[in-house]
Amino acid sequence: MVNKPKKIHFIGIGGVGMSGIALVAKSRGVEVSGSDMKESRATKRLVDAGVEVMIGHDAANLADDLDAVVISSAIPERNPELAAARKRGIPVWHRSQALASLGEGKKTLACAGTHGKTTTSSMLATTIDRMGLDPSFVIGGTVDGYDTNAKSGTGEYYIVEADESDGSFVHLSPHVALVTNIEPDHLDHYGSLEAIYDAFADFLSLLPDDGAAVVCADNPRLAQVARGVGKRTIVYGEKGSADCDVCFEVTGRRGLGYAFTVSFPDGTSVETEITKNPGRHNVLNATGVLGVVWACGLDVAQAARALATFSGVRRRFDLVGEEGGVVVVDDYAHHPTEIRATIEAASKLDFNHVHVLFQPHRYSRTESLAREFGPAFDEADSIIVMDVYPAGETPIPGITGKTVIDSILRHNPRQQVAWLPHRPEIIPFLLQRLSAGDLIITMGAGDVTAMAPLLTHALAGE
Repeated sequence: MVNKPKKIHFIGIGGVGMSGIALVAKSRGVEVSGSDMKESRATKRLVDAGVEVMIGHDAANLADDLDAVVISSAIPERNPELAAARKRGIPVWHRSQALASLGEGKKTLACAGTHGKTTTSSMLATTIDRMGLDPSFVIGGTVDGYDTNAKSGTGEYYIVEADESDGSFVHLSPHVALVTNIEPDHLDHYGSLEAIYDAFADFLSLLPDDGAAVVCADNPRLAQVARGVGKRTIVYGEKGSADCDVCFEVTGRRGLGYAFTVSFPDGTSVETEITKNPGRHNVLNATGVLGVVWACGLDVAQAARALATFSGVRRRFDLVGEEGGVVVVDDYAHHPTEIRATIEAASKLDFNHVHVLFQPHRYSRTESLAREFGPAFDEADSIIVMDVYPAGETPIPGITGKTVIDSILRHNPRQQVAWLPHRPEIIPFLLQRLSAGDLIITMGAGDVTAMAPLLTHALAGE
């Protein structure tokens, strides 16, 4: 890591990004400690790895001989540990700086974009690892088959999820950057879509002369941005898409997903499949992964075989249980585009009805994307909306879960919707409406995930 520190402390170590960085740093011989407000699966994994984790934030948690303190953008200046670190003159690094430093001496393969970056980076890490190349990776989700979001390998590749939410992804030094899409999000930070495009241009400008930008054909402006900063650009998409270099063609259904062929600019083509991740968007993600492999000069046939073993990411169309013929799935989708893609994929599966329990995430996002939420739920048979998960934000007057309900009904007055802001009423409401052959998706980036196992137990009569 930067200046090769021997001892570092993470404030908010239980966060999915922070915990991954801490695990990799620990595995590389750094003495790691950290604090968080509560115990979690992530903090338990850290403790099992030999990391000292303290519950609660207190200046006394900082050791006397720290070389650095790592924070995320979620940590306010008033945090007692951060205030103490500044007072003592301990170097304070942003999470993204620590993430970047772990890639020193390796080729960083960075997956970015408004949507799909966790799934895509997980696909890429699984593929590179199962090609026998032993990569390191730090990802914003738990990868199925690894039961972790981070790994320190001996190989030359370092795979990261590049988070654009606060603009800090410009601290990375990518060798190849995959960008899935760009849409309005995190407008509380950027202010406008143009500012987001500018940030991605800055990010892609970091690529070296022998690197590459791998960008999706569904967003033509992405290729313009990449070429505008003078970088080698590889466009991936569906066969027939304009300007497509690495192109997929679906050949049939496989499990929840699809079998498909992918062709490359040199005339090579491979066959592969994604069986546990429904939807065209996941075929696109997989095609982008093979585009990165091709850009690196690796064996695409071997990669296609490795990619076919990918089984998913926790909270991405994650099967929680099935009771009484009702299937319960949990999903992280919280932006209208993600919501639409997930529900459309579910609607193509063999269920009688698709129901969605949705928790809006952040007041600012609910306000800025209110209009877009309406059509996002078109393919759902019914939608139950909880109140907003604040994620640390101050409430905005007039912005609640009902904001989403109103948007849905303006778009489709006949849609079956319910606003249930009081959590105790949700399970009884669902039990009255779900029947054998139905799918229910708990959806959102907040604590709605806790409702999925509760509902599964309730369906079982427990």
